[in-house]
Amino acid sequence: MLWSAGSLACSGIRRKHPRNRSGINYFRGSSTLAVILRRGGSEMAKLLVCAGEPSGDLHAARLVKECLQIDPTLQIDGIGGERLAASGAVLRADLADRAVMGWLPVLGQLRSILRHASGFVEELLRDPPDQLIVIDYPGLHIHLATIARRLGIPVTYYICPQVWAWAPWRIRRIAACADQLLVVLPFEERIYGPFHPRVHHVGNPVFDSLASAEPIADLEGSSGNPLLALLPGSRKQEVRAGLPALLEAARILRAKYPDLETWISCQRQNLIPEIEALVKDDPDARIHVGDAGVLQARARLAIVCSGTATLETAWHGVPMVVAYPANEVQRSIYSLLGVAPYFSLINLFAGRKLVPELLFEPGDGAAIARLAAPLLDDQNATDLVAELNRIREQKFHPGASRKAAQQILALLGEDSNR
Repeated sequence: MLWSAGSLACSGIRRKHPRNRSGINYFRGSSTLAVILRRGGSEMAKLLVCAGEPSGDLHAARLVKECLQIDPTLQIDGIGGERLAASGAVLRADLADRAVMGWLPVLGQLRSILRHASGFVEELLRDPPDQLIVIDYPGLHIHLATIARRLGIPVTYYICPQVWAWAPWRIRRIAACADQLLVVLPFEERIYGPFHPRVHHVGNPVFDSLASAEPIADLEGSSGNPLLALLPGSRKQEVRAGLPALLEAARILRAKYPDLETWISCQRQNLIPEIEALVKDDPDARIHVGDAGVLQARARLAIVCSGTATLETAWHGVPMVVAYPANEVQRSIYSLLGVAPYFSLINLFAGRKLVPELLFEPGDGAAIARLAAPLLDDQNATDLVAELNRIREQKFHPGASRKAAQQILALLGEDSNR
């Protein structure tokens, strides 16, 4: 643990329930949240939203916009990235580009993380918010949420981490660090419910982004041949570990299907040097910087690292293989401790192994190619596209950001009336 929340509380710095700044009573009607009573409070209600990685930054931005749409008088501070800053939140620290995975990368940035943690605690003591909202990223947010609750600050955990897949023993700890849990997968209510009295399924905010997306731009440089999209992830560690094998798989597939174009999705500017260094010896692979939807909308086949990118790819009706780099030790841990039958979100949504998924040894592109090749068969692809479209119609519904904002402001209203 990076900080001792208990020592903060025991030192006498324990805040009573946050004051009623806004005088607003929020409550839920039949389908929407209503704001009905202002009692003349002189200060605005203050929220602090914390997103520790790029995907969380995007979801935080949508959440802030929805909160401000419901109540424009809110003051919202943010710890995140440029999207959160553009949403109407006042950015206090930029952590989104520092997102890391695994213990060694975390240790490499420990000094920076501790510096931000110290500033976070000082900010909570100096001007505590009426509610803290943390988004996914358990390595950091469990600690921040625990500190806030020790100081008497209500906490909402939005997009509860999928620890049930790889560290189920952390479910109880996540439940203990928040006043309410907002989950994005339907079955997560059953997973978290026994450990917390206030668990709400709000839906997945990725569908909000997809449903409101601008028309897909043209893909400059494409010849119009069948397109193979490689989506290696949004973190440097993911790209370094996974992209070499994805490129090898692409070379194997091109040997059998010479007309296949290979495009790599690079969604963040700071990943360009990493990707360029890995593709310098592969002149047939091209990089698209920006919205991955440009590739997903045109792809004949996609090879995707696990995560929300699998849902985005399914939204576009593209056959895919979900491949995530994991060494032998990591695969053994998953097989022993994982409680979910699948690790890819699209298969979890489908409730069955709809698309091939693989935890692969870094560098083993041949294993990925073996799973991908059958999906280039016309009949196999047609059948899978039909199933993906059926899943989209039945289960991919927008509105999660709005529902999350309603639950957050409902808790704020309950707090103001105590």
